[in-house]
Amino acid sequence: MTHTTVFKAPISIALAGLLLAAGLTACKAPSDIQTQTPEINEATSKLAPIRKALSCLPSEAAMIAAHRGTDQRWADQAENSIGGLKALIAHGTLMAEIDVAGLKDDTLITFHDGVWDETSTAKGPISTSRKSDLETILLRSRAGELTADRPPLFSDMLKTAKGQMYMEVDFKSSADPRAVISAIRDADMADQVLLIAYTPDQAALFERLAPDMLRSNPLKATQTGHAVWLGYDVADGNTAKSLKSKDNYIIGRIGDPKRQPPLKSLRTAADILVTDQAERYEGIIGLTPRTREEFETCLSS
Repeated sequence: MTHTTVFKAPISIALAGLLLAAGLTACKAPSDIQTQTPEINEATSKLAPIRKALSCLPSEAAMIAAHRGTDQRWADQAENSIGGLKALIAHGTLMAEIDVAGLKDDTLITFHDGVWDETSTAKGPISTSRKSDLETILLRSRAGELTADRPPLFSDMLKTAKGQMYMEVDFKSSADPRAVISAIRDADMADQVLLIAYTPDQAALFERLAPDMLRSNPLKATQTGHAVWLGYDVADGNTAKSLKSKDNYIIGRIGDPKRQPPLKSLRTAADILVTDQAERYEGIIGLTPRTREEFETCLSS
């Protein structure tokens, strides 16, 4: 089914310069609703620093993060693409998890796999390609069809997201962490990203390179003021509660409704919930009229 969303919620004056109201507005599936997109000037199209937004979240609310920068049901979109990211922004999603990889000439792109074959028109390892090769490569959609998207430069993904949504950055082995962090700083987005560390050594490296940036640390390397990945185990409230009491942000997973715990327990335990089906959810789930007001007041303080 072709994805044709043009939905975007109006910007809230109360949240202008703090957090885009698109993520706070209930979003129907793009096929169900179409509205005019308002004009947004640079002064108002800003996000609150990511730590501020997460700290202000009510206890039973969580921010949704779109895995691989798209929704798996958008058959005409490619993962880790500019088109997919723009569709998420139009839907009102406030965070995207993307994968950054490096080419032979140290060019940084967003791409998940170590080889081109399954999700693009190219063949072989991406680490043997150069920036000039990108001009001849097209990405394939979720349905396997050609799209108009080429493998995007990491800098272009950052530019697309800036002021619109937060980025959860997954480092592929081919990506030089120093170059990735430098690109984030060049884009002036240090307070808009979350760096994913899978091991204590990787967490320690990120701490040395970017002590100011928010990280997702492994459970055995937790650190005050940073996030911790718990996956489906986030619903084990004792672990999440203990970590939160030590000023950690909690990242969980939403997936198969038949396997996962009740949504209420997930959003109560977690601050961020990663999903392959971002279109099903508001940018922030679990807000009530009262807690929305409290959230906005906190952001304004």
